Amino acid sequence: MLVTDLLGWVLDGRQDKGVHQILLAAHTIYYAIHALPTICYILYADQLLYQNPERLKRWAVPLIILAGLLALASLASPITGWFFHVDAQNVYTRGTWFIGYAVVQLLLLGASLIPLIGAAKKSTARTYWTLVFFPVIAFAGGLLQSLFYGLVLIWPVTTVFLVAAALNIQKNQIGIDHLTGISNRLLFDEMLNHHLHLQQGFGCILMDLDGFKQINDTLGHDAGDQALQEMARILRRVAGPKDIVARYGGDEFVILMHEASEYHLQDLVSRIELEVAMSNQSSKRPYLLSVSMGYAIFDSSLFSDDKNFMAGLDGAMYEQKRSKLGNRK
Repeated sequence: MLVTDLLGWVLDGRQDKGVHQILLAAHTIYYAIHALPTICYILYADQLLYQNPERLKRWAVPLIILAGLLALASLASPITGWFFHVDAQNVYTRGTWFIGYAVVQLLLLGASLIPLIGAAKKSTARTYWTLVFFPVIAFAGGLLQSLFYGLVLIWPVTTVFLVAAALNIQKNQIGIDHLTGISNRLLFDEMLNHHLHLQQGFGCILMDLDGFKQINDTLGHDAGDQALQEMARILRRVAGPKDIVARYGGDEFVILMHEASEYHLQDLVSRIELEVAMSNQSSKRPYLLSVSMGYAIFDSSLFSDDKNFMAGLDGAMYEQKRSKLGNRK
């Protein structure tokens, strides 16, 4: 897109030999592939948020048909002048169907917001809002470029944004546990250190799935993976919008609560226990979920650093686990 766009503007009106053919080719390619970045974005956003091949197929078929029709009309434009015209002086002008073409492109950008509707909880806030801003920026640039002839805006601006967005999403994905879709130990440690640096009142819950080894040994690793994924879904449902939900390692999970009090901490622990119980009642899976927890509000007079804090939570968690085992006897 950038190369053909640049050629169109640099060579416009030039009388050099072969320029006419280069301009025709550049503008034809430009119009033929103009919709592809947006189409790729729609498929990428849908896959990133839902990871559902069936949803992807429902998007792909109409989008491929639309791209094919636009490409065919673009290939015919050097003769018909539908989308553009290059005169004998090698001056480019918009074609008779240009406004319709521009409207289709803007509607396509509008459609790129559809996968994002109701999907805020399917990814982290950073990824979600990065995906939201792509069509907004591209729409604004495309609208201005359509209204003001000679303004080169949409693809340079979009390219800069896409590079920034790719780096932003990549950074976010580094901190994601790919089995459960929640944060991983790397991101949790980073956020814990951030909270410690701010010295604000925050709480943390460290938890471990009871009997996870037995699930793996008797029912197989697929069942074990499903147990981890279900626990992650429960924690995402009960956690606050600013809380960090992470897989701490193996069958251990952690919630880092933003500016928590003792009341909010105890309330979240109770809601986790309730959600686990409700999940066990409603599910037909061949195992029951159970979780042991250690939790506390960070107090610098009690905990010297992050390692000391997590060690305290770990000790409380395993004390609860030992208590459960003792009660079973």
